[in-house]
Amino acid sequence: MEEPEFSCTILSKLNLDDIEKVVKEAYHKENSPGRPPRKPMGIFKALIVKRLQQIPSEREICRRLWKDENLRELCDIEAEENPYHPSQLSRFKKRIGNRRLQRIMNKLLKELLRAVL
Repeated sequence: MEEPEFSCTILSKLNLDDIEKVVKEAYHKENSPGRPPRKPMGIFKALIVKRLQQIPSEREICRRLWKDENLRELCDIEAEENPYHPSQLSRFKKRIGNRRLQRIMNKLLKELLRAVL
């Protein structure tokens, strides 16, 4: 099984509804001043793929997002959009916070293990 297909299968088994609420809390509300954020859940999915595929850096996942159409679709990147920049991934982690992000990831991994076993 190819890695992107494996990641798609895994993400399809996970319930991300509660996670989406937590992620959106870290961003400003609609009609607030400032530039609207790039799809926070897409960035989150890119970080999940990075972890599942053991990709060593944000730069490497961004390189893969340039090349792999399936991975782009999985991470909510439209065909005409540039992939996420490494700085967007870093800012996302700062916005969410390391502890919260680690708890979310651990919860998702436990959920995944239960689904597989």
